[in-house]
Amino acid sequence: MFALARCGGRPVRLEMPHQDVGPDDVMVRVRLVGICRTDLAVARGEIAVEEPRVLGHEFSGDVVAVGVEVHDVRVNDFVGANPVISCGKCARCRTGFQPACGNQKFLGIDRDGAIAETIVIPARNAWPMPVTMDARVVAMLEPVAACAAVTRAPISPHQRGLILGTGRLARLSELILRQYGFTQLDCRGLSCEDRLGASPDQYDFAVDTQGSAAAFEHLLEALRPQGTLILKSRPTLPIPVDLRAMLPKEPSIHLVNYASFEEARRLLVDERLDISELLGPIWSADDFDKAMEAAARDEGMKHFIAAPVQAPTTGTTPGSAQERVRNRCVSL
Repeated sequence: MFALARCGGRPVRLEMPHQDVGPDDVMVRVRLVGICRTDLAVARGEIAVEEPRVLGHEFSGDVVAVGVEVHDVRVNDFVGANPVISCGKCARCRTGFQPACGNQKFLGIDRDGAIAETIVIPARNAWPMPVTMDARVVAMLEPVAACAAVTRAPISPHQRGLILGTGRLARLSELILRQYGFTQLDCRGLSCEDRLGASPDQYDFAVDTQGSAAAFEHLLEALRPQGTLILKSRPTLPIPVDLRAMLPKEPSIHLVNYASFEEARRLLVDERLDISELLGPIWSADDFDKAMEAAARDEGMKHFIAAPVQAPTTGTTPGSAQERVRNRCVSL
């Protein structure tokens, strides 16, 4: 099958072997894959991966095969996915903390991702959706789960909140919070124009979607004493924190990862959450270079890549295909 992978230090289109379907797995024929900041960081080498590594983790597609132990997902189901593959065996997994699994594998980083004709994932990571839904919306399951995690912090709808950021993650966080009844929300960036009116000590809670030292400093300034600081960004590098500046306000700091994917599915299926303004263009896999460049420039909308396809071939075994892939990566 064809796939878009980081190979030889850059993203290239490769022929890859199809993956085997284990007893608890499903194989999904990919429709669309959303391009996010993590994918761009992997493509640029800011996140180290073993090569070749197929990119992409936000996707929608159709189930084409299921393992013998799978009963909750069926062939022809239209699905979105949780890209965090937990081991299911460690103490954290056994006690209900699968998102904190110490052996987890993230699609597109630790194991091959979704910019491919097909992908194999555990059935528990596949979330069936109504067949009438826009494939772009279904591919947003993971970003919705990430942004809905803000609601896990100890905040209330009657409080006033600041969301720092002007991109799609900030806007998606705002839309989701409004679904939960939050009405006193401001969404601002870091420019002088955006910060006008954001005087100190205004907000009961503040949400970071930027992941920078400057953002952290501004959030702390805007937050009232003993307010709640919510960190939901995923920066690729450590962020320095000035504890001396922070201590006088005694903020409660909450790092949030994901809401449950069941809750994210409910939000997506509920037509009251309208994310159409965040849905950008669909690019051909042949134009992945242009797609990556456009996605890097456009923080406001999600760009998508259609799954790459190829004509059927004969006489190719998985082993020989994998060997060709490795040889090509070495030569690039």
